[in-house]
Amino acid sequence: MKILFFLILIICGVTLYAFNSFELSLLNNGFSWTMSKLLPYLTLGIGGILLAYSFAKGFKIRAKIVKVILVIVLLAAPFGVGFMLNPIYDGDFSSEGTEVKASTVKVDEKYDLVIVTIPGCPYCLASIEQLKKIKERTPEANLLFSVCSSNKKDLEVYKMLIAGKFDIALAEDIEASVKLAEGHFPTFVQVKKGVPVYKWSNDQFGAGAMDKFEGEAK
Repeated sequence: MKILFFLILIICGVTLYAFNSFELSLLNNGFSWTMSKLLPYLTLGIGGILLAYSFAKGFKIRAKIVKVILVIVLLAAPFGVGFMLNPIYDGDFSSEGTEVKASTVKVDEKYDLVIVTIPGCPYCLASIEQLKKIKERTPEANLLFSVCSSNKKDLEVYKMLIAGKFDIALAEDIEASVKLAEGHFPTFVQVKKGVPVYKWSNDQFGAGAMDKFEGEAK
């Protein structure tokens, strides 16, 4: 039991240290966004159970109250520390968006996802790495990063970060695009035959939404 205890302790420590790398590795090996996000937390949760069990069985402590406290700490610590270092936010696992019933926004029929953005938007900038990963995992999906501006200079920073991985352009109809996004930037709009059919705000485009989009785009 002592060997099991130290083995699980090492596994939990490595998981905590390389939490994001673990998640990325799962994504790169074909796991869904949901499972890739869930498995590191699940590993720590199960690790805590095994740590507490192996400690209770493998170590003798005369003071029962001390042993009980240590068992409880070991049970909760791996997941608790993991959660503190990598909090789960409301939209992380979200898949719920909104059906687009009417919009005057029209795009080329080749696109599957249009990302409605504005110049200098930190959340829009932060979404680019995620979008590049979606494109890498689903190369057949066509993405358009649409910037609500009439000034081509507003594309420069975005273009540099996108680095040709997917398309970027000024919005053809700024007013209609802003209305479609309802003031939430970025907004991720699923498109079929050039017509917006479904959309997610930034806090809705979680792991479930990305799984949904990738599944339909394949």
